[in-house]
Amino acid sequence: MIVTRTVNLADPLARANVVEALRGPGGPVGVVTVDEDGPAVTVRFDDAVTAPDLIDDLVAIESVFVPDRTERELDLDQAAAIAACGLGDPELDGTRVIEAYLGEPESLR
Repeated sequence: MIVTRTVNLADPLARANVVEALRGPGGPVGVVTVDEDGPAVTVRFDDAVTAPDLIDDLVAIESVFVPDRTERELDLDQAAAIAACGLGDPELDGTRVIEAYLGEPESLR
C-alpha cells in the first residue's frame, strides 16, 4: 500500500538533509515521491517494500543531525563514528557507510 508522511521542517538545512536521504542515490527503494512545499516535506512510499519505521527514523535522524557547513571533509571512519554515536550502534564503522560504494555524484565532477 502507498503510504504518505508529511513533516514540517523550518530549518532549510534539515529539510535538505531529509529530502536527500529520502530521494538521493542511497534513499530507500520503496520511496515513490518526495515533494517540498515551503517547510513541508511529503514522502510517498510503498510500505510493502520500505517499512514506515525506516522512513520515520530517517526523517528524525536527518532533521536533527544537521552538519555545519565546513571546508573540512571527514574520512569514512570519522563519519561512521559520529553516526554510530547518534544511532546508538557501536558496531557501525567505515565499511558500513553506503556512500563509500556509491562513488562521486555527477554534480561534483
